[in-house]
This record gives sequence, structure tokens and C-alpha cells, in this order.
Amino acid sequence: MNPIPKSGPSSGASPSRVAAIVPAYNEEETLADVLSVLRSSELVDEIIVVSDGSVDRTTRVAQALGVRAIELKHNQGKGVAMAVGVIHTRAPILVFLDGDILNLSDYLLRQLIEPVVHSRCEMNIGIRSRGWLLDELHRRSGPLLSGIRCLRREIFEAVPEDFLTGFRIEAALNWTCQRLGRRCGTTVFYQLRHRVKEKKLGLWQGTRSRFRMFRAVARAYFDLYWSPPALDSAPGRERPRTALEYTEL
Repeated sequence: MNPIPKSGPSSGASPSRVAAIVPAYNEEETLADVLSVLRSSELVDEIIVVSDGSVDRTTRVAQALGVRAIELKHNQGKGVAMAVGVIHTRAPILVFLDGDILNLSDYLLRQLIEPVVHSRCEMNIGIRSRGWLLDELHRRSGPLLSGIRCLRREIFEAVPEDFLTGFRIEAALNWTCQRLGRRCGTTVFYQLRHRVKEKKLGLWQGTRSRFRMFRAVARAYFDLYWSPPALDSAPGRERPRTALEYTEL
């Protein structure tokens, strides 16, 4: 069992400026395309794949491309996988990308990262286009639950501990950014697609998974806005975490 520290690597090397973290659960079919774009990007200094208990070739795909991979022995949920990635880098700017997205390009990646790098906002959320009207409604009214986002490290580190689990993390990131008084931007991606749960898991299991996701998100918003928790008050320092069994490959 490896206890999860809050701080990044202990080596004396200077931290990367932009780290891309890809939480992935059984994404062998699409992961290579995502990683290929990240590896060719001039804006990304470091790439970390966190396999969340995958039982397919997810970690081997990352290794074959020379990408740093961390393998959780058991499925812990997306939020935990993201947090594990964060504590293994010291980069001040974090990029999160789902491992199942399709048609990612360097152009789209730049649109996501540059607003944060150039301090136009502290968090930028990528929204997949669903048509002009729906895009405008989505940007103005939300919910902005995309797993495609770039943000300053201090926003992630201020997320309350209880919200680093499951599908609660995106709602918590939005809330934390707002509570910190940081600027949040959105970028609509017109070409981007992703493999839907029903295709990956089958109609019945995919529908059940989608329902659980919506239920977790609704509960997260209720908890955050009805009884707001305290922000983590000691970003950058170790905070209590459940020990997880994982392997860095």
C-alpha cells in the first residue's frame, strides 16, 4: 500500500509548467490518439496517465508511447484518479483530458490551454458542440461538467476532500473556482467527440452508469450550494487521504 502524499515528486528537478493528466478506465481503443496529440504539443511539458483499475491494455498503450503511467490496483473513480495524477506532478498548470475523446488536435489543445497560460482566466472548460443554440445555453447556464479542462493548480488543491471522489469532482472544481473568485472561461470544440457509455459498456450497463453519474452530480451540487463546505485551507501541503494501492510504471 502506498500512502498518497499531497506534495509532488521529491526530485530536485524544476517543475514542468503544464502537465496533462489523463484519467483512464479501460480506454485502450482511444487512448493512443489522445496521447499522440499531447506528445506532439509544444505547450505540454509532462504527461501522466492514471489507469483507474483498468483490466484492458490501457497502461500498456501508455507505456508503448513512452508516457508516464500510474496504475491503480482497484477502480476508485475519476476524481481519485485525477488527484493521484496531481500529486505526482509539481506543474502549476494542469490539463485534464478524458481518455475516451475522439478527434483531439493540437489546435483544439491550444484553444484549451492558452487562455490559462496567458492569464486570461484561471480555469478554461472545453465544451463539445451540440449546435449553436445549445452551445450558448450550455455556456451561460451550465452545467459545465466537462472532463476537458485546463486550470491553475491551486484551484484543484482547494477542492474539499469529500468531493475528490467519483463524478463529484467537476461540479466541485466549478464551485471552488467560483468561491476563490477566479475567472472561469469556456471554449466550444466543434470537432471533438467521445465514446459514449452505452457504446463502451453496452446499452443496459451504459444507461445505469449514466444514471449513477447524473445522480452523483446532482447530489454534489446540492451539497455544495445548500450546505457549502470549507475550502481546503492548506493547498500544497499534505492532507489526510485514504491509502491507495497503486504502481508507477
